Amino acid sequence: MADDRRPSAGIGCLSTIIGAVVLAAVVVLFFFVGLVALVVVAGLVVLGLIVWAVDRVLLALSPARRERRASQTGIFVWQSGQFPPGQVIETTATESTGTGDEPPPDRLGPG
Repeated sequence: MADDRRPSAGIGCLSTIIGAVVLAAVVVLFFFVGLVALVVVAGLVVLGLIVWAVDRVLLALSPARRERRASQTGIFVWQSGQFPPGQVIETTATESTGTGDEPPPDRLGPG
């Protein structure tokens, strides 16, 4: 058979090897990018905890700082379990077994 009539041969298993190498490179790249992101996030968390601990120690040691912190009113001042000064949250629960046609009960209660 003449060379011009012979079907052309592919590159064989070379494409499989190249595909495997490219896939491995992508997996390794994603792994390292994820690892770097994880280290950065962990570093920020540790830094935040250190800053919070230093702030707590300074509050414990300095009465003037405690007074300043207590006198501040603003959105960025957060005290655990407390509402901002002057804010009152009131709720009322009512139990109803009606069909929903009745007018709602008085929310302020009797008198």
